[in-house]
Amino acid sequence: MQQDFYKTLGVDEKADANALKKAYRKLARELHPDRNPDDATAEDRFKEVQHAYETLSDPAKRKQYDRMKRFGGMGGGRGGSSPFETRSGFRYRQKPDGTFERMDPEFDTGAGFSDIFDRFFGGAGPGMGEPASGHGRTRRQADPKTYDRNRTVRIAFDRMLKGGKISFSLDAEKISIPFPKGVKDGHKVRIRGKGRPTPNGGRGNLYVTIRVEDDDQFVRDGSSIHTHLRVSVFDALLGASTHIESPNGKRLKLTIPEGSQPGERLRVKGHGVPSDSDTGDLIVHLDIFLPQKLTDEQKDLIRQVQNSNES
Repeated sequence: MQQDFYKTLGVDEKADANALKKAYRKLARELHPDRNPDDATAEDRFKEVQHAYETLSDPAKRKQYDRMKRFGGMGGGRGGSSPFETRSGFRYRQKPDGTFERMDPEFDTGAGFSDIFDRFFGGAGPGMGEPASGHGRTRRQADPKTYDRNRTVRIAFDRMLKGGKISFSLDAEKISIPFPKGVKDGHKVRIRGKGRPTPNGGRGNLYVTIRVEDDDQFVRDGSSIHTHLRVSVFDALLGASTHIESPNGKRLKLTIPEGSQPGERLRVKGHGVPSDSDTGDLIVHLDIFLPQKLTDEQKDLIRQVQNSNES
């Protein structure tokens, strides 16, 4: 295959899910179109990185990709645009969802093909249904799902909160789908008639899966969003007032109660995940830290407090 997904992400073929994710996030930040405006090369690399991660992060697709890679597929490209031929002479192409399909929809199941396909893919070839005999060979009807297509799109954490539309190109056609505020990771949208052509003149469906990118500061848990705040031991003991940034970029005032304990949670209502009917809360986890150095005066004051508690 022309594009080696492991080399695209810069990881070893034995890399685990965490290593894949770390490599993908690093490259996605560097190559994102927002950081490289009018740079066609960066945009192409960004798409290659996305496609590689979408395939390798899915265990089933990765297993199939690894098998085909070992089988010796050559000359393939992204999204099935460039077919490739294996060493055994079978011609395949890669579909947009990262899986592989044989190019000819009807073929003789003799000559050992089923054994080969079972060996490398763990089952019958694409489009294989119940057999129907005719003219000395076995032909099978294609499963209707064979004509469906799959596409994965990724949105940033802040876009998930706002809702809106996702647009992408498919076979030179612009597809636009709306998504609600607070859409969940893995949400699927079906678009009728945008799949592959069927023998009877119809078309299959397009299934779009929405993936929400992780955020370095905020973590979603249902309708709540969690974040951490570093607080000095003095502010925790005496109480304090500070400001934090909300998930949607607003500056919020936060009161730290006197005597706050490490790991204590403060709830800020109405600044979590929004929906059409309600909005969740922002949960702030207090990470209390101790100063590494104290002045002599500070040490004397602490000793006085210590002595008063002991007496």
